[in-house]
Amino acid sequence: MAWRAFGSNRAEDGVLEISVQSTMRITEDLGAVTISIGDANARYETGDILAIRTQRIERTLVPAWRIVLESREGPSDLITLGSESDALSVAEEIAKLGHSRLIEHTGRIVERDEHGLTVLQQIARHPTRWPRPQRTPSMRGSVKLEDDSVVMDLPSEVQTSGFLITALLFASTLLAGPMFLLVAGQIVGYGRSTLIYGWAGTFLIVLVIIAFLNQSSRAFEGKHRVVIRRNEVTVSGRFLGLIPLPAESFPLDDFRDIDATQAWGLTLLFGSRRIRCDVPAIEGQCLIGEMIDALRGAGALPFFAINDEEE
Repeated sequence: MAWRAFGSNRAEDGVLEISVQSTMRITEDLGAVTISIGDANARYETGDILAIRTQRIERTLVPAWRIVLESREGPSDLITLGSESDALSVAEEIAKLGHSRLIEHTGRIVERDEHGLTVLQQIARHPTRWPRPQRTPSMRGSVKLEDDSVVMDLPSEVQTSGFLITALLFASTLLAGPMFLLVAGQIVGYGRSTLIYGWAGTFLIVLVIIAFLNQSSRAFEGKHRVVIRRNEVTVSGRFLGLIPLPAESFPLDDFRDIDATQAWGLTLLFGSRRIRCDVPAIEGQCLIGEMIDALRGAGALPFFAINDEEE
């Protein structure tokens, strides 16, 4: 089989490296994992893969993330991806196939016996794996029970990128506004209404752009609220920490993880969707512990987690 070269080549100290294009296939059969690239194969028996790790590659012009396979023979680079979300999802699928530990560069860790479990099932089966720091007077978040729902209010800050992009977009209206007025004035004539509609139009365009960007990144939100109900979880925030935004709903069965790390703050995982809340790791861990206590108080863990496990 001929492999197609698509990148650069490098020769150094008697070693020639050539970038080639091929398809990587990873299969699992009776606990053994086989990784195939063209005609080349590597087989790992049950327990050979100790962990799958993701790493951000620093000092590169184009952002890239590496997936590393750690086996009994040592670590080996598996694949490099240009998308962080792709790297995280691919790494989790590989770890799931290999029944191995997953260690993300975000700080999230999934043990080999946690794959496929929802948050409630993880808590029910492994309650001691969740850090439980003590609350201090400086912590502003809260967890409470309201009508059989667990409500967690987070003192999350708006990401710096959200503030910068917002400032840049609104500053651009100062430049685009006069240009829009000149064009509109030539068409409908100059007047007070032209001035009002011109600035309102540019302001509306900026809001649409921000709403579109926020839908995927939620970088413009702060002061998040997480509500866990019988069948769903809703997450809402405030634009720049001030203006309430519509809540986003997820099925309870899609609530796969919640972590608080130094790298990403408090992160919720719904299916493959991650929602980051900029909260100090210690306070996030404290709030998660209080959330677990509230779920027990509401009787959610025995009903949702243990019954589902038996089924």
